[in-house]
Amino acid sequence: MRLSRSERYAAGPVLRLDMMSAGESGEVVDVRGGPRMVRRLAEMGLVPGARLSVVGGWGGRGPVMVRLGGGKLGLGRGMARRVLVRPA
Repeated sequence: MRLSRSERYAAGPVLRLDMMSAGESGEVVDVRGGPRMVRRLAEMGLVPGARLSVVGGWGGRGPVMVRLGGGKLGLGRGMARRVLVRPA
């Protein structure tokens, strides 16, 4: 069953991925952006419901490194800003 956007937000606080610290984990709640950006992030596995953990890159500079589905992924800050995560 797929939850509506309002139902996904109702379950607790949500942060932008670029605001999370190394060692934090959570679940993707929403991906913001135009159709091409959303599709690109979905191709990387960043879809609502996906679980991830931040492994590096916090501090406002450089890419945000996340562990997602058994692999690591580096996202530029602009892309990471578009991913909303509910911390676990």
